[in-house]
Amino acid sequence: MEFHALSSHVDKEILSSFKIVWDHLGRSGAWWTGPQRIAIAQHIRNSAPRPLWDKPPSIETLPDELVGELTIFERGVVERVTVEPSSIDIGAYKHIIERMGEDKYAELAAIVSQVVPIDHLHDALGIEREELSEAVEGPITMERPKDLVTNIGFLPTLPAEGLPHVAVALSLSLADNARRMLLVRSMYSGQTFDQMIWTHRSLSRPQVELVAARTSALNECFY
Repeated sequence: MEFHALSSHVDKEILSSFKIVWDHLGRSGAWWTGPQRIAIAQHIRNSAPRPLWDKPPSIETLPDELVGELTIFERGVVERVTVEPSSIDIGAYKHIIERMGEDKYAELAAIVSQVVPIDHLHDALGIEREELSEAVEGPITMERPKDLVTNIGFLPTLPAEGLPHVAVALSLSLADNARRMLLVRSMYSGQTFDQMIWTHRSLSRPQVELVAARTSALNECFY
């Protein structure tokens, strides 16, 4: 994937991070196969905020009937994480984990966190979204990090060790979390996060932080 339509709008670091995400999107991950990961990505794109009067059915009522690569329940989880993450309280989380497992949930959420910002940037610039990667058959790795800690967020994570916890929030899905953070660095701060004055962005750092804080508030961000 080359993201040609974006090449004249964003810098090379951002394009490079997008290509890395897209190159791995259709490959088998730790707990989802390549076809399942592409099905998740497609359902992310099919999900849209509902009108106030159109509430989604309760997660608990969704069946495990398979539709294509995903069950109706799994598709429902994708929709919640994509457009209504603040609705996933501890009760909903526990139900999801009971039926899906924390590893699959972490990888699903990590896929959402990669596809959404890339798609939204295309939308904001009025550019057609990049075609999804081709699904690649292959075994899942069943990778699970060691030395996980609990009682920080809902999911077990690697120790933050001085990092903001959001940096390790999805570290249960180790490879996808690394790609998520690659997007964060390229799109947010570049390599100058620790510097208080930014000259490499069109917006100043205070302006960037204001946009980030406002966006987080509108999305009812956990952090």
